[in-house]
Amino acid sequence: MAMQWGKWMAAVLAAGAGLVASPSPPCGGPPDLERGGAYDALGVWFAERQQLACAVSAFESAVRAQPSQALPHFHLATVYARQQRYRESATQYRETLRLDPGNDEARTALVKALLYLREYGEALPWIEEYARRKPDDFEANALLGAVYRGSGRYAEAEPALERAARLKPADFNVQYHLGFVLARTGKPELALPHLEKALELDPGSAEARFQLASVLRALGQKERAQQELAAIGRQKQESVRQDVAGTKAARASQYLEAGDARKAAAAYEEALREDPSNARTWYDLALARARLPDQAGERQALERAVALDPKLALAQNQLGLLDLEDGRAAQAEKHLRAALEVDPHFAEALSNLGVLYGQQGRNEEAEKLFRQAVESNPRYAQAFVNLALVLGAQGRFAEAEAAAQNAARLDPNAAALTALGMLQTRLGKSGAAIRNFRQVVALNASSAEAHLNLGIALADHFELEAALAEFSETARLAPGAAAAHYNRGRALLDLRRPEEARTELETAVNLAPRNAAALYLLGLAEKQMDHPERSAELLQQAVAIDPNHSDAQYLLGQDLARLGRTAEAVAHWKKAVELRPDHAEALYNLARALRQTDAGAARQYQERFTALQQQRRIADRAETLGNFALASAAARDIPQAVAQFREALAVCGECRSRGDLHKNLGLVYCRSGDLKNGRAELVEARRLKPHDADVGRALEILDSLAAQGTGAGKQ
Repeated sequence: MAMQWGKWMAAVLAAGAGLVASPSPPCGGPPDLERGGAYDALGVWFAERQQLACAVSAFESAVRAQPSQALPHFHLATVYARQQRYRESATQYRETLRLDPGNDEARTALVKALLYLREYGEALPWIEEYARRKPDDFEANALLGAVYRGSGRYAEAEPALERAARLKPADFNVQYHLGFVLARTGKPELALPHLEKALELDPGSAEARFQLASVLRALGQKERAQQELAAIGRQKQESVRQDVAGTKAARASQYLEAGDARKAAAAYEEALREDPSNARTWYDLALARARLPDQAGERQALERAVALDPKLALAQNQLGLLDLEDGRAAQAEKHLRAALEVDPHFAEALSNLGVLYGQQGRNEEAEKLFRQAVESNPRYAQAFVNLALVLGAQGRFAEAEAAAQNAARLDPNAAALTALGMLQTRLGKSGAAIRNFRQVVALNASSAEAHLNLGIALADHFELEAALAEFSETARLAPGAAAAHYNRGRALLDLRRPEEARTELETAVNLAPRNAAALYLLGLAEKQMDHPERSAELLQQAVAIDPNHSDAQYLLGQDLARLGRTAEAVAHWKKAVELRPDHAEALYNLARALRQTDAGAARQYQERFTALQQQRRIADRAETLGNFALASAAARDIPQAVAQFREALAVCGECRSRGDLHKNLGLVYCRSGDLKNGRAELVEARRLKPHDADVGRALEILDSLAAQGTGAGKQ
């Protein structure tokens, strides 16, 4: 009762195309680092990916684990500085220098932190010692000049800043500080070119523009000075406007976080009226509109965002997702590639491009992208789900299961657990699949698909009554879904309740008239109720839709033969043999049916049948009946299969096939829900075949059911 793997995989891949931008993942890194406790390496990994809070946590653990090692202190100080936690940063840099006095990188970083804190007296001895050792070093002179300037020691700052300006004339800070110092020491004519250069390097610096205006006024250039002051006024107005817009955008973000998308969208729109050129605010507006939902408005906002900033990877990725949903593959690929050009390690964009390729059947390319996504972000569960799906589509089920297990470990959501359960079903791990599908049902009890998947796994585990209950719930939740009624019908058929099965299968056929599998089972139900005319009619519809359905061809032949339409029956048996050359029952029936009308053909079919029997080492009638029983079981004609196995055992006596006959009869009983007789037959099979893996596995399943109190008691 396994689902069609390719269709299921394609459906879940298609669902993956609807992903939205994910929040920052929780702390956690590459499994090999986490297991080894390499906190410092883990912190570096986080810092490289801009996950600063996680990096701090890792480096703090590293410091606790290795307090006498300088490097963890240095790394922690650096991340603190990136978070603008300058006082904590300075403390860690001091500890680094205590443990490693020769670390000049830590020394200059400490001076910079102290400059931010305006602790010039504390910074001075650190930088003076460094500048004495490296008099021609740019950073030594620039920092020394900045510390002297902050301390008001302008005369001492001037030579250090002049040396720095000669070494790197394109540095804004040096040009600005030197111009400031020269102006304070009464040298406006010398200050002027340095302040002009500073403003050229950073036209948005109000401080540099104000100092330039002061110098121009001191030099008598009042009109130009007034122009610079007017420009400062305009900059201040723009700054205020941006601050207002920023405040409104921050309030909008609070609304969005609280789940009020409508208020968030309105607040973002207010912010954009103040600052319409802010690409990030347009992107945030798009996210708010997506939650309304307002796809047209979302797309409009995203297009404005990328028009203002083509390098805004988040917006490019989101536009790619919208194009995926709309089936615009070329546009989706364009936007996703644009996101990856900006950030080649953007896990969501890598995964989403992989989804696109998976939908196009480009499985190898999709797999490569999913692997890159999980390497870039080992906490990104959806990428592991997608990797599992694309591996499953290639028949690499063991690898796919491992990827799905990673996804479920990271985020046990419905998609991850469903993928894992599907793979475990395919691998014959029905018990594990059931546990995962039960979790999916617990997460979303109103999901018809969740109940359907659980029912399929239960049926594979011989729990037909439980499976029927799940299929019934599927039909209740989705009465218009043909799959719900089809699966309920075949469960009822396996439970030997053909009248009830007929009702469900008729509903399935009405909902999906071209479902050959449903027509076949409906025909089988009618046959079991001794309605050969109706059975033949349904099976003819089934083979008209799917001429390659060998079981339907064979069963149709049986019905037609019973109705006295031997010539038509022969035609369908021939088709069954054409489709399945090892179809023993069809060969046997052809040999018997053609004896009177075409002795030569009958002889050929008999020879093929005999050769097939020899190939399978079938030596007597008992084994023939056993194989017929297997064919009946494969065609889901359970009563016929049981009768044939019983006849085979009676003929067999103590023959060499007795163990296989008991095993197969036991499995058929279990499949039909008769677990008591199933266990009895399997116990006898184990006595005769103590090392048979199938028997052992089946009895283990029955033992687990007995432990759960489902009626399969031990003997």
